[in-house]
Amino acid sequence: MAKSGGGSVIPSKGGPAGGGGGGSTAGGGGGERGKEEPTPNWEQILYTPERIQQWIKGEISMKDLHAISGPEMLEMAIIGFQMYEQGKYEESRIIFEGLHALDPKESYYVTALGAVHLAKENLEIALRCFNDAIRLNPKEIASYVNRGEVFLRQGKVMEAAQDFKKAVELDPSGKDPLVHRARVLAAAALEAIESAGGKGKNDPRGGKPSAPAKPSASAGKAAKKK
Repeated sequence: MAKSGGGSVIPSKGGPAGGGGGGSTAGGGGGERGKEEPTPNWEQILYTPERIQQWIKGEISMKDLHAISGPEMLEMAIIGFQMYEQGKYEESRIIFEGLHALDPKESYYVTALGAVHLAKENLEIALRCFNDAIRLNPKEIASYVNRGEVFLRQGKVMEAAQDFKKAVELDPSGKDPLVHRARVLAAAALEAIESAGGKGKNDPRGGKPSAPAKPSASAGKAAKKK
């Protein structure tokens, strides 16, 4: 769950999937050293002309091509989260850009990357990230809430209000904590519209960007089922 405060959030429920994708061929994950040996001729097995053609055609991701497992991707995503939480935005950006390159169809990485850029006030880049995340997963609440915050900081209050409204519509029961945040920000946006004071560049709520929620493997699986 994200900490309270005004700023970007990376959703836990949009986290990377915890399984599938083929295990690493480099051997052992937590077992005794030397217990698991690398598969003989693993390079010839992975990088066959057929698999490379599949990657070129977009039938498999770079993650699949290199046989990087879900848990390995999750571990990298958690490190990216930790970097973000510590205010090491450049390191976090590099990690999430790498994860996105490995698995460009996973919306979580794009949302996370957008949250990093939002924290750095790179609003145009953040906006593109959230637009891409919504195209990949139009049911991800955090992408709408984050994009709404970008619009608020750009002074586009009407667009922000529409995104917050969409976030609420996706979870009318309010089970997702981000929906409460969307309602609060929507009220602030409407107040700005009514008072004709919504032309400023800053988020009406103000505040420092909050740390994102830590990605979880089980949550990622749930997101995939949407």
